Amino acid sequence: MLELELPKKLRKAVEREAESTNQSVNALIIKHLERAIPAYSNSVSNQTLEKGMEQMVKFLNSVPSVNVIFHDVTPDSYWWIKLDIDISHHLAWNVVQELGFVLNYISLQEPLPTVFKPVSPPPYLNGGPSECLSWVIEPTAKAIDTRAVSAYLEQRLPQPVNDENAWIEE
Repeated sequence: MLELELPKKLRKAVEREAESTNQSVNALIIKHLERAIPAYSNSVSNQTLEKGMEQMVKFLNSVPSVNVIFHDVTPDSYWWIKLDIDISHHLAWNVVQELGFVLNYISLQEPLPTVFKPVSPPPYLNGGPSECLSWVIEPTAKAIDTRAVSAYLEQRLPQPVNDENAWIEE
C-alpha cells in the first residue's frame, strides 16, 4: 500500500474532479497515473518487439505514399520507424493527418504511448522537403508492444489501407 500526501490545492482539485465524475478519489488518481505512466511488461522481449515491428513495417508499406526506410529496436527496448512519405502524392497530407491523429491524438483520456513527427537534416545543407523530409514513429516509453501499435493502426486507418479511394475525404 502506498500513502500519498498531496498539496492542499492539488488535493482539492482531485476531490472536485472525482466528485464531478462520480468516482472515488482513489479511482481517479489510479486512472490518471495509468495514463501518465504507460503500462509495459517485462515480458515484452526485444524478440517480440522485433516480430511486431515486421508486422508494422509491412502494414505501413501498404499505405499510399509511404515507404519505410529504416526501423530498429534498441537493446533497452525502445524502437523507432523512419518513413518517407512522397509529398508529391495526392494523398500524402491525408496520410500525414491520419497517422498524426492515430499515433499522437487518438484519445485525450487514453492516448497511445507513441509519437509521429517530421524529422530533417539541416535544409540549407541538404535540399528541400521532397528530398530530405522524413517522418518517425517512436514510443514515449520503453517496451511498448509493437504488435499492439500495429493492430491499433490497422483498426483505425482507412480500410482497406492500400485502397486510395478509402483515403479520400467525403
